[in-house]
Amino acid sequence: MADAAPAVAAATVKDGAVIRRLLAFAWSYRGPCIAVLVIQCVLIALGLSGLHYSGLYIDYLHHLMKEAKAPAWPMGVAPPADWPALAVVGAIGGGVLVMAGTRGVLNYVYSIMIQRLLNLRVVPALRAQVYDKLQRLSFAFFDANGSGSLINRVTGDVQLLRSFIDGVLLHGVIMTVSLTAYLVLMARTNVGLTIACLATTPLLYLASATFTRWVGPMYQKNRELQDRLIGRLSESVQGIHVVKGFARESEERALFAAINAEVRDQQRRIFWRVSLFTPAMEMLTQLNLVILLGYGGWLAIEGRLSTGELFVFSGLLQQFSGQVSSLAGIANTVQQSLIGAKRVFEILDAPVAVETRPDPVTPAQVRGAVRFERVSFGYKPDEPVLHDIDLDVKPGSCIAVLGATGSGKTTLMNLIPRFYDPTAGRVLIDGVDARDLEVDALRRSIGLVFQESFLFSNTIAANIAFGHPEASREQIVHAATIAAAHRFICELPKGYDTVLGESGVNLSGGQRQRLAIARAVLLEPSILLLDDPTAAIDPQTEHEILEAMDNAIAGRTTFIVAHRLSTLRRADLVIVLEKGRIVERGTHDELMRAGGHYLKAAELQVSDPESLRALDAARPGAVA
Repeated sequence: MADAAPAVAAATVKDGAVIRRLLAFAWSYRGPCIAVLVIQCVLIALGLSGLHYSGLYIDYLHHLMKEAKAPAWPMGVAPPADWPALAVVGAIGGGVLVMAGTRGVLNYVYSIMIQRLLNLRVVPALRAQVYDKLQRLSFAFFDANGSGSLINRVTGDVQLLRSFIDGVLLHGVIMTVSLTAYLVLMARTNVGLTIACLATTPLLYLASATFTRWVGPMYQKNRELQDRLIGRLSESVQGIHVVKGFARESEERALFAAINAEVRDQQRRIFWRVSLFTPAMEMLTQLNLVILLGYGGWLAIEGRLSTGELFVFSGLLQQFSGQVSSLAGIANTVQQSLIGAKRVFEILDAPVAVETRPDPVTPAQVRGAVRFERVSFGYKPDEPVLHDIDLDVKPGSCIAVLGATGSGKTTLMNLIPRFYDPTAGRVLIDGVDARDLEVDALRRSIGLVFQESFLFSNTIAANIAFGHPEASREQIVHAATIAAAHRFICELPKGYDTVLGESGVNLSGGQRQRLAIARAVLLEPSILLLDDPTAAIDPQTEHEILEAMDNAIAGRTTFIVAHRLSTLRRADLVIVLEKGRIVERGTHDELMRAGGHYLKAAELQVSDPESLRALDAARPGAVA
């Protein structure tokens, strides 16, 4: 693991910039969006036509009863004068029925199109884009962001961007078109009544703006609490052996329940505000109906408005009020989608700290010469982890790195494959600055075994061949044999085709480590980086692995972080790190005779019988 974790702070982005970016994102799907909007416009027209024909029906009945003048037929097209009244009524009803059926079909088509657009195109594409960026980000980003937060962003926050297209953009455009149509038709019916009924509309705008400022920070807090909840769940599942081993189930349940209660209480506060805002909006819109009943009724009594026109106006006003009331939902969705968008864009905008430069150097083959020239590095500028490291390693050499926890051993190793770049100085591979090499080509020439070996939920063969999927079974078996893993693999029920559980949970720590070593050896790399590969292995297994790997590391530049003398003795050069500086370097025998940091470290960290014998033999006055 890294000796320290860098802090990556997300920049604060204004809502206006986020909305513009969301609109640009939606523009890439303009074709399907326009098609959906066209269908909605047709649905609005059909709905208005149905309402108009209903008013026409009422006025025609009144005309038949000699209670009113003849209705105003649409576009001046009246039925033939010789049609019986029943035929006219039937034609009007048939027209309404046809429009209702057409609306039903179009609503079905709309539902299919919107779901296909959002769930089959937008969400998968956005998730793939975010995941692709995560794969290209450096270790520094993952050091600074917990897995719970990243999982929540890829899953939950991406869905919130989807809701922007559906619940804000499309709904907003549809609402604007609808309100315009309703307003025009109401004004054509009676301008004065329209102005009177819509007098409360500015209050609705002010209420929406107030709600937006009121609830926005609460949604931000809610997403952060969701991150904590998912992170806690992820940790408890991954560490279930530790939890059960220390009988901490009840405490873990209590911790999870506390975080879960925080999420619940936060959501309750949001729901309370939304529940208060929505009825308030509806109450304001209902005032319009009160005005309609009073003023509109008076106009009808005075004969300035027909009963059918009053009916149509009432329907238009209800539709108008319903659309305005939906501002509550749009305002709520805007806040959620803005918070989700900011969190997703933080990933998409995160700088790729380590990437291939234009026109990189791509050597035909890496020989394995590694040189550190006055290299310093810190995860934070004011907290350096490595100081002025100078080290020249010839191709084929074996370098052992010794030091206390936090001395910078793993950090030193991580600079070679460019998991991080030095903050000062440079790392040279075959005389070329590593920053000038093509990143993927550099890493393919390096075999890695980390401190904690991670295995995928796949077959053993697939795990060994992870870095070289085209490897033959013979190559896989050869790599496993070198890593002293072939015997235990053959003892498994399905051998190399045994499917491992998550993170190789059905194997012991030593078995997992041997598979990780086999995975590194299979690549036949020019450089091997072994970060304390024998830490989880018993002395007998370590002896088998080290003897088997002698042939594998021959001719390859190898860096080994080690603590056991049995491993350190095999190195051509041992360097001792203390607080990020090289305080000693030399062979095992030279450092033992020097009696400095190396000997003290050896006395503290020696554990296995072979190392004890080696230490005793090296003491002054020991009998050969």
